[in-house]
Amino acid sequence: MTIEAAKKNPAIRIDQPSPMKDKLTKSSANSAQRAIRHYLSEDYDQFLIHAAMSFEQLGKARLATIHPSLIIDKDFDSFLHACGAGKHAKRLPWNIKTINATEVLARCTQLHPQLNDFSARLKLLAEFRNSAIHLGEIIDAERKEIFHTFIASTSLITDEMGTPRQEFFGEYAEFVATHLDKSSEEVNRLVAEKIARAKTNYRLKYGILDKGYLESIVQSIENSYVRSKYEDEVIKCPACGHYGLASGAFELEWEVDYDRDGIPEGGSPFVTLTPTDFICNVCGLNLAQTSELKAAGIHEPLNIEDVDPSDFYEEPDY
Repeated sequence: MTIEAAKKNPAIRIDQPSPMKDKLTKSSANSAQRAIRHYLSEDYDQFLIHAAMSFEQLGKARLATIHPSLIIDKDFDSFLHACGAGKHAKRLPWNIKTINATEVLARCTQLHPQLNDFSARLKLLAEFRNSAIHLGEIIDAERKEIFHTFIASTSLITDEMGTPRQEFFGEYAEFVATHLDKSSEEVNRLVAEKIARAKTNYRLKYGILDKGYLESIVQSIENSYVRSKYEDEVIKCPACGHYGLASGAFELEWEVDYDRDGIPEGGSPFVTLTPTDFICNVCGLNLAQTSELKAAGIHEPLNIEDVDPSDFYEEPDY
């Protein structure tokens, strides 16, 4: 397709920079700045309206960086436009049917499991955006938490997209950075307390036991973890040094094997786990969010050993 022909075609081409992604990112940034402005003015109703709109648009922009069709709902004409075949569509290109805010959140969370840290309040924003709940149902006590959720989650996505925070948050970029730094300091303080408490608990419970008896108790505890395949992994506890259970979402990649003619003949799966919580039944340490895990030095992703390829075959007789 020539450049001239591309200009005449309103459909999105995947071999060109996505105008849909750029437009959505810009619109999301404008809504984000309005949301922060209203929050600082204590106009909380308008804050929620613009925050909900901003997150939905940013989530769609993130999906569109992979392919614009990922934001399309169950509508063939809309898929045609998104896939660069708009000349066959009956629907106008500016009237495509896209997914709602709840589905945007679900898809983005699958891409970025760290969003699980904010899932409860992001769902509130999504339900509000979908008109499933009303302003009066969001209690005043949650305003600060929703504000933090909004700027933390949008910062996470913009960082992944390579969008500078200064560009996205505009005049409020420094304010956002300061807020996130303070939040990070609070998480570090909380995790330091949790680890110190777990170490004390471990010393009080096991400090007087002889080595042999202690090892037998610890081994029994470590063997008692109930693991879901690929979603749980035992790792060393940052408090007591024994093994605890990290849980989260896994990602699968295939290394494909080709024959001499370049035809795929098999492959090897590689699975990594992004932990979102951790518990140690030996000392009692419990870390409930990705941010807490990072503060405790538990880095993700974790490589999963002993992967069975047959677990990922869609056809049993492959």
